[in-house]
Amino acid sequence: MLVAEGGETARRRVAAPGSTIKPLSLLALLDNKKLTSAEEYFCPGRLVLEGHALSCSHPYVGVPMNVSRALAYSCNCAVAYFAQRFEGGELAEYLRRGGLCSRTGLLTGEEATGRVDDAAGPRRQLQALGEAGVYVTPLELLAFYRRLALRAGERRMSSIVEGLEGAVEFGTAQAARVAGVRVAGKTGTVRTSTGAHAAWFAGFAPSRAPEAAAVVLVEGRSGGADAAPLGGRLLQRYFKGRA
Repeated sequence: MLVAEGGETARRRVAAPGSTIKPLSLLALLDNKKLTSAEEYFCPGRLVLEGHALSCSHPYVGVPMNVSRALAYSCNCAVAYFAQRFEGGELAEYLRRGGLCSRTGLLTGEEATGRVDDAAGPRRQLQALGEAGVYVTPLELLAFYRRLALRAGERRMSSIVEGLEGAVEFGTAQAARVAGVRVAGKTGTVRTSTGAHAAWFAGFAPSRAPEAAAVVLVEGRSGGADAAPLGGRLLQRYFKGRA
């Protein structure tokens, strides 16, 4: 069953995905055996890439970041550090194989398709953070998160799922909680080419045995404040009376 509110936006709106791309970036490194879930990096807090100020906004954690903590706290520094391991175009190819830049067929009618650039140098890090070099429709992101959900039981996915659970339990996606159901989710906030702000939420539930995936894209300054509550509402509607 597919429920869509704002189908035109879902099919045709193209925007940078912001931090909702981080699980995909880290999974690409795990799948390509360039990262393990146990590897750690101590977040320095400050990050500037090609003039983009991307310093972390999460609270001081006191322990190094690994895959799950980097997702739960949405740590730009850790994801950017690990993303240096990508070769030019490697992340782009992984994202394309996963369905980005492709028509999903999830809704009837014409669909726009996004774009993924073959990034090199610091652009690889910006791409892994969803800030540049990757542009998607809500349907494309939904299709990819559906693929994540279908892999939720895989051993390699355990740190990704744990991180997405943490994002909902104590990170930026707390407003997407659903009573009695454990949600795995991620928020994102970006500025579009026109200067407008776009707020994202993407996730699935129940986190360990998924039945539903949801993606929200709205005009707003905060994925956590503007998109996550709508994502939680969509999932709650699906699970109503079943918790």
